[in-house]
Amino acid sequence: MSIARICACLVTMLATSLARADFATFVIDELYSNADGSVQYVVLREAQGTNGANLLAGHTLSATHTGVTKLFTFPTDLPSATTANQRVLIGSNGFAALSPIAPDYQMPDRFLPTDGGAVNYAGVDQVTYATLPIDGSNALQRSGSAGANLATNFTGQTFAVPANPITVVEFYNDALDHYFMSPLAPDIDAVDSGRFSGWSRTGYSLEAFPTMAAGGVTTSPVCRFYIPPQHGDSHFFSASVGECAAVLAKIGVDPNYGGYNYETPSEFYIALPDTTNGACPPAISTPTRNPQGVFRLWNNRADSNHRYTTDVNVRAQMIARDYVSEGYGLQGVAMCTLNAKIDDSRVRITGASPFVPGCDGTPATGILYTNAEVEPMVAVNLTNTNNIVGVWQQDRWSNGGSAALRTGASLDGGRSWSTTQIPFTRCTGGNAANGGNYARGTDPWVTITPSGTAYQIALGFNGGTFVAGSQSAVLVSRSTDSGLTWSNPTALIVDGSQFFNDKESITADRHKDGYVYATWDRLVITGNGPSYFSRTIDNGVTWEPARPIFDPGGNNQTINNQIVALPPSSGGGQNAIVNFFTQIDTVNNVQASRLALVRSTDNGVSWSAPIYVADIQAIGTRDPDTGTRLRDGATLASFAGGTNGHLAAVWQDARFSTGVRDGIAFSRSLDGGFTWSTPVQVNSVPAVQALLPAVTIRDDGTIGVLYYDMRNNTSDAGTLLVDAWLATSKDGVVWQETHAGGPFNFANAPIADGGLFIGDYQAIASDSQAFYPFFAMTNASITNKTDVFASAFRSIVAPTKAAPAKAFEARSAPPLVPTAEVQQRLQERITRTLQWRRVGG
Repeated sequence: MSIARICACLVTMLATSLARADFATFVIDELYSNADGSVQYVVLREAQGTNGANLLAGHTLSATHTGVTKLFTFPTDLPSATTANQRVLIGSNGFAALSPIAPDYQMPDRFLPTDGGAVNYAGVDQVTYATLPIDGSNALQRSGSAGANLATNFTGQTFAVPANPITVVEFYNDALDHYFMSPLAPDIDAVDSGRFSGWSRTGYSLEAFPTMAAGGVTTSPVCRFYIPPQHGDSHFFSASVGECAAVLAKIGVDPNYGGYNYETPSEFYIALPDTTNGACPPAISTPTRNPQGVFRLWNNRADSNHRYTTDVNVRAQMIARDYVSEGYGLQGVAMCTLNAKIDDSRVRITGASPFVPGCDGTPATGILYTNAEVEPMVAVNLTNTNNIVGVWQQDRWSNGGSAALRTGASLDGGRSWSTTQIPFTRCTGGNAANGGNYARGTDPWVTITPSGTAYQIALGFNGGTFVAGSQSAVLVSRSTDSGLTWSNPTALIVDGSQFFNDKESITADRHKDGYVYATWDRLVITGNGPSYFSRTIDNGVTWEPARPIFDPGGNNQTINNQIVALPPSSGGGQNAIVNFFTQIDTVNNVQASRLALVRSTDNGVSWSAPIYVADIQAIGTRDPDTGTRLRDGATLASFAGGTNGHLAAVWQDARFSTGVRDGIAFSRSLDGGFTWSTPVQVNSVPAVQALLPAVTIRDDGTIGVLYYDMRNNTSDAGTLLVDAWLATSKDGVVWQETHAGGPFNFANAPIADGGLFIGDYQAIASDSQAFYPFFAMTNASITNKTDVFASAFRSIVAPTKAAPAKAFEARSAPPLVPTAEVQQRLQERITRTLQWRRVGG
């Protein structure tokens, strides 16, 4: 992972073709970035004194570096045709949060490559450069020289960005068991985008400065060396000028330092502690902040690696792992910072399976994918948002269900996890006495009440669906200690071979503590499948008998039942809840699916007639090179409710491509579910397949949609490269996007009932400040095909300026009138979904 700094020479190239007056008379006038890339802007200038050059909508700004191109599409025209000699300001999200003036358009952080690249405006103007100034004070001017930055928007307002502190982000590679830190945009962007595979954010970061001028004379430069693979494939940092010089002197002389690369003498600037006692100098204090010591710990191994942290608990954990404390004073303080914070993170939370083949006590049928974790779900404890609980399938079978279901609990906001299990199946200790006497489990789901009690629900089953002697049961367990320990399961329903209970979920009522709702579909061997329901109103002490709450009649069925509790502001009073589902209707052996709901205004005692949300027109996803099916979330959907009373639904749908490929459809209701917006497409790259969406609504009303797509796939038939993305929006129309994970090779996924499988669903939760995606990705190993990852995105802020954040707009489409071919594919998709579900999930 050696990343060399590139010398600061500036080159500017001007493209030609300033011919038209509707947009083409603007040129790139100024480019600015701080060192970590969070604060960036581009200023365009109208260069020909021409009015009427305001038609920017649909045109693009691109940034290219080493073969990677980022694209920003202007979503709207400028507000006025008076454009002569005016400037247009495109600012990053970080710039918008910092600046007192509103950018005219808003682009993602780290859009501009700081270590060389080309920025192109609408194909009519281009600036090419070897590096951007990253001292915080200067910008690259059109002349090619560095000069004082001055952001100017279309109204003529200006803002000179000060040389503010920068963020040093910590990363971890669990394969190497190495830590790495950097304040440099190329490093951060390469890790966040997945170009440096294996690395992810730990969630820890600290504040430093880009120059001594910015930090003051009390700061010292931090040198950075790359340590080659023969000595550990790592990096070494030091704020001691003497230590940096000593290491440099050994390169080429001492064999132990052979191959070391002196990358920079000053990656960032930070204060030094007292070298005798490790105390941080009070001189760097501010009226609101005191300095914190940054501890340095060495792994004491041949593959030398250090970790730097301000957290005394992390320091103790590392010492317990035989790390050696280095630095000054008894605590080993190596640097001093004015601010350390919890930032975005991603953690692999699953590992080797603790179960052995045969633990289910039945003869093996199908292929057991030991170590494969799939189909995760997550919940956040809103009384203590550091407490997150996730569940998943462990050791997936090819022909339905898994050997076990496992649980992870975090007490530090998702940065570390402990793992346990409930006796839902025999492999986790289930038996007739404790209520878990089932060979397989599936469909894990979790929820947490307002007072902090966690509940999870699962389906346990024996034998094939509707096969003589088979059983299926909906099982519930609860935890009163943040998900660390759990009760034995309580059965809400147990059925024999004439029925199959399927696709259950559980929801704690956020607005009425102690009320928890469970729902599922109960398939009858004759073909019918009503929605079933049970609830507790005494925090799990007792559960009401299961009963049907909606029957679609005939050979029709529901699937994917999910309950959302509405706040009093939604108009339903204190007791309104909504049960969503997919309804599959069969008429003359032809099946159609649609999203629907039933409402209750008395916490589930009685229910309304169905309200229909939208038709589902999903055809499913395939490997575009081999045609291999993915067992995705087509025909299923994800639902969420906000504290503002709004409801949201997302699902796969092919209507936006006239039946060619599935995209991600989004619809919302502002009146408690009575009426719904026309579905729009919210995946940002509509020309590729997108799948497995999940939705949440943060407490401030910001919508978050997690999904996967194939934008980074190649023509190599041996791989199917897929990434996970988090799209966010305040209004459901204008969206921003953040890379959540990947690319990973979906072709390595387990095969479940004929399709590549990482789950029928993935998960995302939120609180007042953060989004928590919880999702599966594949590995390269054939003996460890998948793992589950927990992320936290705390840096995504809702727009606060007059100009909203603009990255891309949702796309509408006219209702799809399917051709005979498309209708056949829609029908096949529904049929496959039912086949997959009827073999045990």
